Amino acid sequence: MNLIVRNIAQSCSEQEVLEFLKHELGHYAKSVEVVGAGTPGAYAMVKLDAQVPYVGDIIARQIQGKHLGGVALEASADLFTDEPPPSH
Repeated sequence: MNLIVRNIAQSCSEQEVLEFLKHELGHYAKSVEVVGAGTPGAYAMVKLDAQVPYVGDIIARQIQGKHLGGVALEASADLFTDEPPPSH
C-alpha cells in the first residue's frame, strides 16, 4: 500500500522531506521516495508497512494538512498502484 504526499514546498530538500515523513510515520514507513524535490510538482511516495486498507486512509488523514516548509501537505492512500501520481 502506498501513501502519496503532495504539495511539498519548493524550499524543502529531499533530506528534509525524508526526515519529516520518517518522523511522522515511524514504523509504518517501509520506504520513502521523494520525486522532484525543489520543484513545484514535488511529491513523495511512501510504501506503508500495513496490510489493512483502512490503515492507509487513517495515516493519510494524519499527514493531511501538516505543515512542512510553511506549506500544508496533501496526502492520500493508494491501494492499487505503484505508479506515480498524475501531475496537476
